Amino acid sequence: MVVVMGIDLAGSPKRRTGYAILRESYVLETGIVYTDKEIIDLVKKYMPGVIAIDSPLSMPIKGYRKVDIMMKRRGYRVLPPTWPSMKMLVYRAMKLVKEIRSIDREAIVIETHPLSAFKSSNCSSLYELLTKASITDNIDADTLSNDERDGLIAALVAYYYSLGKHVSIKAVNGEIYLLPPICRT
Repeated sequence: MVVVMGIDLAGSPKRRTGYAILRESYVLETGIVYTDKEIIDLVKKYMPGVIAIDSPLSMPIKGYRKVDIMMKRRGYRVLPPTWPSMKMLVYRAMKLVKEIRSIDREAIVIETHPLSAFKSSNCSSLYELLTKASITDNIDADTLSNDERDGLIAALVAYYYSLGKHVSIKAVNGEIYLLPPICRT
């Protein structure tokens, strides 16, 4: 059974990072962590095959990456990695990816944007998304913090990636993974 992880990474270890761990369509754990060590300890504990991180995983010289421009053209609201508030996030994410790969060279780490992934799902609520994804048995979406919610959406992106049912926006300088239209409208 494939274990996947979603991380709603904060730029600073002083701020909340939400996460979720899924085994197939079962939520093993959601929560809040702060430090890189706490994140790495979760990776060591669960050894997820796919990890989706809510952060750009590459840095352009200036402005937006081509993949960000493509996202914006499709109606997804992303920020440029070069903004001062985003730089810290991107560098932290890039460092974490290196640490994760040093633990498990087989782990796949992908970039996602939970707000855009939720939008691409065509669902009207997190409850509807979880229901359509057959994840309702052990999670109460109403009790999750925004950080946990985004971590859970990122974990769903990792899960759909593991099934080969993801959507992605790709350019020469990055690829952002989203959810397929789970809730068709």
